[in-house]
Amino acid sequence: MKNGIFLAACMAMVGLVSSNSFVLAQGNTGQPLGLAQNGQQVNPQQNLQPGMVGGQAQAGQGQMPAPFQVTPQEQKYIDDILQFWEFRSKKVNHYEANFERWEYDSVFGPADTHKTYSKGIIKYEQPDKGLFKVESIQHYTPPKEAGKPATYDFRPAEVLEHWVCDGASIFEFDVAAKQLKIWPLPPEQQGQAITNGPLPFLFGAKKDEIKDRFYLRVSPYQGNNPNEYWLEAWPKRPQDASEYRYIDILIDREEFLPFAISVFDREYNPNATPPNMPNYSRTVYQFSDRKTYEAGGLTANLQAMFKRSFYQPQLPAGWQRVVQQTPGAQQPGQGPANAVRPNQAMPR
Repeated sequence: MKNGIFLAACMAMVGLVSSNSFVLAQGNTGQPLGLAQNGQQVNPQQNLQPGMVGGQAQAGQGQMPAPFQVTPQEQKYIDDILQFWEFRSKKVNHYEANFERWEYDSVFGPADTHKTYSKGIIKYEQPDKGLFKVESIQHYTPPKEAGKPATYDFRPAEVLEHWVCDGASIFEFDVAAKQLKIWPLPPEQQGQAITNGPLPFLFGAKKDEIKDRFYLRVSPYQGNNPNEYWLEAWPKRPQDASEYRYIDILIDREEFLPFAISVFDREYNPNATPPNMPNYSRTVYQFSDRKTYEAGGLTANLQAMFKRSFYQPQLPAGWQRVVQQTPGAQQPGQGPANAVRPNQAMPR
């Protein structure tokens, strides 16, 4: 299983654009560059005080050092966001959305634009059912002649990602092998597998778990739009840090759910100097046509249609069911019973 790609990508369901953050790349077709722009990322080690690591005391055993410091006012602002986010997430029983995905790869792709552009769908049912399906991918194709623009082309018969989680197992549709791979979840992980993926705060956001797993700050690119909350999350756990450098999240005030995220590669470094080359690798997701349903918000027929796509993945003709092995998991945390929508004003 690809380092939890299903749990990383489809976890954007429950859980983030201003002109400064989703700027159009010159010569591109409208895709967002990401929540931090090439060459403009604020140095997270700036303004540190003597005797501090990343603005805080030395991290505990087994934790990554904190990369920045936050003021008490900013911490209160972040806590308010997390508190209400958790409260809002608990109310969402069903969620579905379309997504667009832009993958940037400075090593194996073009340096100045995205390598692939994908479209797909995601679905979620509380507490642990989900679907992530890529329906199309277009790949960067260099210009065939000098002076001609690059194009983005489909590849015939390409294998597309398709995952389903029914709470007890994760199902991977491996088209190339004609196998439906089944990853059984151990008993202690059932019911919470989605929240333990690389992006746990996007399914059933829990304040304490997010703070336990990430160093958080207001994004340096936070604008003045009162209808947007911007957060930047850096991993505390070494295993998470081996997967990505940090994650940017944008949350809208009305739904109080993410409508865009950007996952920065662990080697992301736009300010590298020779002999090193700048690295802009990251993956950007943007969500549209979001539909959320609270308890009792779906008719019986709609619920049955929604559940069938999760609980009963059908074995295509000529395929094999193959049971895989999966690692253990961690225990879930507790959340607040109520919360107050945070103040719109960001601390300065």
